[in-house]
Amino acid sequence: TALTFSKIVGGSTAARGEWPWQVSLWLRQKEHKCGAVLIADRWLLSAAHCFDIYSDPKMWVAFLGTPFLSGIDGKMEKIFRIYKHPFYNVYSLDYDVALLELNVPIKFSNTIKPICLPDDSHIFHEGARCFITGWGSTKEGGLMSKHLQKAAVNMIGDQACKKFYPVQISSRMVCAGFPQGTIDSCSGDAGGPLACKEPSGKWFLAGITSWGYGCARPYFPGVYTKVTAVQGWIAQNLK
Repeated sequence: TALTFSKIVGGSTAARGEWPWQVSLWLRQKEHKCGAVLIADRWLLSAAHCFDIYSDPKMWVAFLGTPFLSGIDGKMEKIFRIYKHPFYNVYSLDYDVALLELNVPIKFSNTIKPICLPDDSHIFHEGARCFITGWGSTKEGGLMSKHLQKAAVNMIGDQACKKFYPVQISSRMVCAGFPQGTIDSCSGDAGGPLACKEPSGKWFLAGITSWGYGCARPYFPGVYTKVTAVQGWIAQNLK
């Protein structure tokens, strides 16, 4: 299929506590389905398309604070509510963002910490080196990775992004990757973070892994939900 929802190709293994905001979402406590990002003590961000079929929060659990796909040494938390963006479009994947409210607030630690959210005027510069993380397949059509993977990608400007995908790109989307392919997100990574380190040393969430054409194919970079474009909706709900 053209749209592989939901790998990191060309990545390397992440260290424990290196990405403390990375969350694994499991369906029916059986298998990892999507990534998510910790943004506050009881709130996660993910991709709305992860909940196209299964939207009942009781069917999902979140594993926090572990780089292992098995969730073995992490904290398991129940989901209280899932809010998809009201403008989410299941066909175009516009506004592909969802907020997940945890049953109980989580205690932060060395391995469990939220990422900073940008305000709507924050600029992530074209060419900036940012990171994607996830447990998705390490090659197109491959199996999930047992250990959290990370990869550096470059932010791609809106004009260049529209050249890759002339029809699909909305102003709620941002591209990242490399024109030659080689490094990208793939199935199983959806809902996870595109994170950029600012000069202050703080990490900010630039995007949420959304979609792409295949995995790490030349001329088809990964597409991410632009966090600055949906920041107002997030802030409203977190009040």
